[in-house]
Amino acid sequence: MPDDDRPLAALLPALRRGVPIDEVKAAAHATAADPQCIQALLDLLIHPSGFSRIQRQKAAWVVHHAFQLDERAFLPLRAELGLALDATEDPSALRELLKVLASPLWADAETEVQRTDALELAAGLLHVEDVPVAVHYAAMQTLQSRAQCASEVRESLETLNALHGRLGAENAPLRTCAERYIKRFRQKLARTKSPS
Repeated sequence: MPDDDRPLAALLPALRRGVPIDEVKAAAHATAADPQCIQALLDLLIHPSGFSRIQRQKAAWVVHHAFQLDERAFLPLRAELGLALDATEDPSALRELLKVLASPLWADAETEVQRTDALELAAGLLHVEDVPVAVHYAAMQTLQSRAQCASEVRESLETLNALHGRLGAENAPLRTCAERYIKRFRQKLARTKSPS
């Protein structure tokens, strides 16, 4: 096996169904401690053919948990995270990658194009009804950390209001969360408006 495949080969046993949580957490710790492991998992997510759905989901889970352990290790990898997100079709993997990209850490590290792409993706995901609720939570976090100018805040507020309007009593926790974000965005909009 070539040297480049060794980090991934060491992680593959943890990327399967039924692995005890302690083993998956150990894989996250190993990943956070080794930039080659981080890159190997991102490569798996960027080029998912040849890997099972479970492997892709677990890889995204490990990436998210490794990010929680050492956010700074991911700073030079913002472009790769974007590519992994673009290549992800599985809602479970999408949720985990969005949790990483929802972090305010990226505010100073990403380009303007990356910031606006993340903002547009988050707004779009709030209009999609058949994704896991956690995707909506991560999308709201992403809106909050990416909307800067008054027009972006206004558009984000409209998106949040649309989401809130679709949610019924069966989605009470998400509805309550949306209400909190709506309040924050109204306050942010009031601060960004120029005095008349």
